[in-house]
Amino acid sequence: MTATQIDKWLPDYQVSATYSIFVHATARRTYDALAQASFSGLPIVRGLMRLRGYRLGKDQPKAPPAQASSGVRGSFLELETIPPQEVLLGIAGRFWRPDGGLIHGLNPSEFAEFRHAGYAKAVWNFSIAPERSGSRLSTETRVHTFGRAATVKFRLYWLAVGPFSGLIRKAMLREVKRLAEQTTA
Repeated sequence: MTATQIDKWLPDYQVSATYSIFVHATARRTYDALAQASFSGLPIVRGLMRLRGYRLGKDQPKAPPAQASSGVRGSFLELETIPPQEVLLGIAGRFWRPDGGLIHGLNPSEFAEFRHAGYAKAVWNFSIAPERSGSRLSTETRVHTFGRAATVKFRLYWLAVGPFSGLIRKAMLREVKRLAEQTTA
């Protein structure tokens, strides 16, 4: 597996989930498809994210943009973009609360320094690596909790939500694959 920048943003974590898919398209084409993908239009994504109270409007990612720009993507903060290899997003809050207890208004350096007891922060990436006759599109989510109470609450929350989070990530990967392969046909 190719080295990614997720280690820079969240080297220590208690929970992680990784998914990948082979795409019959170049890494550049796959990256461009990632930038064009409309995840908020996927029924599984829209439904589950709405249940969580996260914002995903019609003008929200698509996916993170092809050019680096700092800003918020729905409820997620764009941490770093490395075309055509990786996009990193972050979010901080009390995810186990019904409203997600999200911390809004952080910039990337504030996010990097965020370590408040009773909270958690998550980094989520999409990475693309060239492979023979195509590319490998992967996504990893890492979560670090701060304090024993946050750890216990998050682990209970993750027991219920983790499988659904996986469904969302897999749907996103399939959508990018569909777009990238459609443009190569």
